[in-house]
Parts: sequence; C-alpha cells; structure tokens
Amino acid sequence: MERNTRGGKGATKGPRLLVGLGYLFVLAIVGEWVVMETLYPTEPLTTDYAFTLLFNGLPALGISYGGYWLRRSDIEPDQYRRVVRWCLGGLVVFCSLNLVMIAIWPAEGFRANLGWARGTAVFGAVGGLLVGGIEARTVRRARVAERETAHTKHVESQRRWFGYLNSLLRHEVLNTANVIEGYSELLIDDDPDELAADRLEVIRRQSRSLTDVIDDVRVLLEATEEPDELEAVNLSAMLADRLAELRVRDPRADVRTAVPDDVFVRADGLLSRVFSNLLHNAVEHHDGDRPTVSVSVETTDETALVTIADDGPGVPEAKRDAIFEGDVRSSNHGLGLYLVRTLTERYDGTVELRETGPEGSVFAVELPLAEKSTGVFDPAEAVVPAAIAVWTG
Repeated sequence: MERNTRGGKGATKGPRLLVGLGYLFVLAIVGEWVVMETLYPTEPLTTDYAFTLLFNGLPALGISYGGYWLRRSDIEPDQYRRVVRWCLGGLVVFCSLNLVMIAIWPAEGFRANLGWARGTAVFGAVGGLLVGGIEARTVRRARVAERETAHTKHVESQRRWFGYLNSLLRHEVLNTANVIEGYSELLIDDDPDELAADRLEVIRRQSRSLTDVIDDVRVLLEATEEPDELEAVNLSAMLADRLAELRVRDPRADVRTAVPDDVFVRADGLLSRVFSNLLHNAVEHHDGDRPTVSVSVETTDETALVTIADDGPGVPEAKRDAIFEGDVRSSNHGLGLYLVRTLTERYDGTVELRETGPEGSVFAVELPLAEKSTGVFDPAEAVVPAAIAVWTG
C-alpha cells in the first residue's frame, strides 16, 4: 500500500501513540510475568495463566501494527485523532466497566482478577481501534465521493463553457474574419494602386492566418474532452483528401506520396487536423518558389508510421526543443504543432521532429493500427476519393 506522507511530522503523532500503546501493553504483560514469578516463586506458572498472557500479548502487538498501518493507509492525517480517541475510549470504558464487575463479583485469587483487568484493557483498546479505523475509512470514502461529485460538476461546467466558446468562435469571430477576408479580396479585384494593394494583401493574409488559428483553437477545445470510443479510420483515404486539399490551396507544391491502400488506425474525425497542419506547415514556411513535400506510410504489426518530409529552411535551433509546446508567440509554428501533439496523444500515438536543417525537415507520426470493421469512420465516404499517386505540379 502506498505510504501516506501527508501532514508532516505532526501527522505521525497519532500512529506513534498507537505503536507505543501496543508496546506498553506487551511490556506490562512481560513485567507482570516477571513480578509474579518473583513474588510467588513457590506457585508455578500454570498453563492457563501462560495462555492468557499469550492471548493478550498478540492483540497488544496488533495495536502497534495498527499504528504502522494507519500511517501507511489512505486515511487522511486529520482522522488520526479520531482513531486514537476510539482506541483509548474503548480501553477506558471497557476496562472501567469490568473493574466495577471485579469489585462486585471478584474472581478467585489476585492473578485471576489481574488477568481479567488486563484482558479487558487490551481488548477494549483493540475494539476501539477497529471501530475508529472503520469510521475513519467511512469518512474517507464520503470525502472521495464528495470530491468526485464536485469534480464532475466542475468538468460539466467547463464543458458547457467550452461549448459556448466553440460556438462564439464559430459564429462570431470566424464569421467576422471571413467577412474581412472577403471584402479585402473584393477591393484587391478592383485594381487599387500599389500601396493600397499591398495593404489589402496584408489584411487578407492576416485574416486567413486568424481563420487558421480560430480553427485550431476550436479543435483544441474539442480535444480537451474525453474521446468517444475510438474507431477504425481509413488513414490512406484521409491522407489522399488532405493532399488533394493541399494541392488546391497551394498549386505550386510538388507533392510525392508512397501510401498503401486501406491502412486503418484507431482515431476519430479529428485525425485529419493532425496531417492538415503538418502539410500546411511544410509549404507555408517554405522560402522557395516550388516546395516539395514527400508523404509515406509504413506499417508494422501494431502501428502505422506516417513520415512527412519537406525541403524548406528547417526549424531554427532555438525553437526545436519546444516546437510542440504551443508557444502562441511563435510566428513560425505556434499553435498548430501543439494541436498535432495533443491529437496524436489522444489516439495513444506519438509525433516527433526527426530531422531538420537547411535541406528540410522530417516529421514522423506513429499511430496504433485498427482492424477494419463495421461502422468504421472512412473519410472517403464523405469526399470523392483522390487517387493515391505521385503528384507533380
């Protein structure tokens, strides 16, 4: 059992008291035997008397063990006093009642009365310790249930707020960004002067960037929720759709693929954002006229490895260690790669930057394979499938 170390040194007082009480009983029993042998040397130690000493000594050791157990249990330190009070209360009450009975109906002989008193003290303490431990555990379970209820309410409240924020981003901020971009394009089409055209192009570019950030934030809000049961997603078809989308968005890109048909992984509908962000980064930050992006998929018995390589300028050395940490101040990768990592971990997968430098970068995404079964999520059913082939612009 995991050791309970909460509460500092003060939290050990109760358990130490129980340990000491148990040892005190044992010493008292041993002392009683020594004294009796000394005072009554002519009266041999009977078997019954020796048995009562042993019968009381083992529960006394149990009290000491209870102190050790209490310190290592999951009972909160503020409940230690409750357990100790029950133990001492059981000792005092049970022993007092029996002392009254001894006074009224004494047993034959001093040893018998002493054994009677000793036994009631030990078993009263043991009984109180058991009751106190049970009550403390009951309090512990009640507190855990209360915390779980509070946590559930907090999670539900967060979910409602996330839903509100998602709706706000979709219907207010995103629509506004689209309106700004649309009007900037209309003004650009009106053939403005060179200075105005440059400024309108900046407005359009920033509007598109804002739209991408809003989309990423919306997906992150969805990713904070626990996923439903993951299903088989057709990785091959999904990659084909994302590559076709990339070609439409940036016709200058030279996209090369080596993707086998019908590779299924365990994921959900948000998986496409992993690869749309990686592919977007591959061409967005390219400083040449014709970016080249290579996408390949390799499978093992348990995983699918997707490799995306580009011939861009690479990731600056100062940013490589924290590239997936979601630094929104970064104009180079920022939130997009943080979203990639978050979603990949959602599917029990991994993502890493394997190579980067002046000759380009290589990202690798590893995902668990899934068996194709009834009811799979297949993006090819919703989008006209694009052939998996080597595309050259």
